[in-house]
Amino acid sequence: MRAAYLFQRSLNSYRKSINAPYRKKDLISIVGTIIILAAIPLTVISARQAWNWLTRAAGPAAIEAENATLSGPVTAGSDTNASGGKYIEFDSAGTSSSFQPTAPYYATFFYPWSENPNTDGRWSYWNDAGHNSPSNWFSHYLPDPNPTAFDPANELYSSNNYNIVKWQLAKLAEAKQEVGISSWWGQNHKTDVAFRNIVTDFMKRADNPYPNFRWTIYYEKEGFGNPPVSELVSDINYIKNNYATQPGFFKIGGKPVIFVYAAAHAGSSPSEDLSRWQQARDQTGVYVVMKKDSLNSSTASSMDSWHEYAPASRTGTNSPYYYFVSPGFWLEGNAVRLARDLNAFRSGVQAMVAANVTWKLTQTWNEWGEGTSVEPGDEANWTTTGTATLKAGGVPFKNQYIDALNQLLPALEGGTGL
Repeated sequence: MRAAYLFQRSLNSYRKSINAPYRKKDLISIVGTIIILAAIPLTVISARQAWNWLTRAAGPAAIEAENATLSGPVTAGSDTNASGGKYIEFDSAGTSSSFQPTAPYYATFFYPWSENPNTDGRWSYWNDAGHNSPSNWFSHYLPDPNPTAFDPANELYSSNNYNIVKWQLAKLAEAKQEVGISSWWGQNHKTDVAFRNIVTDFMKRADNPYPNFRWTIYYEKEGFGNPPVSELVSDINYIKNNYATQPGFFKIGGKPVIFVYAAAHAGSSPSEDLSRWQQARDQTGVYVVMKKDSLNSSTASSMDSWHEYAPASRTGTNSPYYYFVSPGFWLEGNAVRLARDLNAFRSGVQAMVAANVTWKLTQTWNEWGEGTSVEPGDEANWTTTGTATLKAGGVPFKNQYIDALNQLLPALEGGTGL
């Protein structure tokens, strides 16, 4: 209304002076009105753009620069600006469900096979090989979720206990691990039950300290038999239907990732193993990372990617596929095969970080029976009879390997997701 009034006033002034010489103040009035009228649509457009910017976080994906100050659950998406900078993506629920890390991947092997009567009504794994838990147990070490006490009855933990998994997730974040490769032995096996709890329940809880951590499975059956293609397809479809739809499952290019323990065993043939997995992959559309036993110059391109699992060696590599590092190897009831050496481990981690490979693997997170865990622990006086005790002068490595990884690995690509 104000603009219309000004326009009419200027027009009247113009009409009055049409037959008279222009006066300077009339000309100024006309020009000023034209400027005001021209500015009106620009003002409306700017206001609309400002409103859209202020309200865009309510939409499916609002983007904010990674180095901004953040609050609430966020995730680093794959969106980049013209200079290649990472962005943080918020979905409409404020969750980090869309995040997937990008190569190189910092991953670790995870074992969800232990049970404790307090959670599961029975001992499992810890009482293998004739042990009588909690008096003695299947490892030369005791996990250390409670660093203030030596407490086997509770520290010999259950993989189904949320408080334990919550502790593990916090340590995984501290160790800057991005992916957990979880040992899996078949549908409804105890490793499957624990994995189900983790992926479909624990990862979604409000106090999960690491929502951006991603999980996949380590298909163990291939290392101890020759499952037919039909069994592989059945298992993979089970995994896809039950777990790959969960936000915490690891994917590459939209495909669910599966690691395969294709180790040599009686009656195995690397070429036959590879052939079966090629068929299973083609029928299910998953991304397969095969153990390197069948890898050679002629087979390299026939599988999505390759890895090695050999924690009895300090390090191992095959560029451009993998580099792994191990803290040590001491199989329960046997002599030490690879002594724990923190300095050697740190050197291995430094070399791994520098390596130009896809997979940067810590072997392992918590395989306590083989003594390869970087998860905090203490050395115990191993026995199969009587009571195991804390070993004086042993290796109470506590948080040392977590600290080394934290100091030497790059920052988490997407943060923790909090």
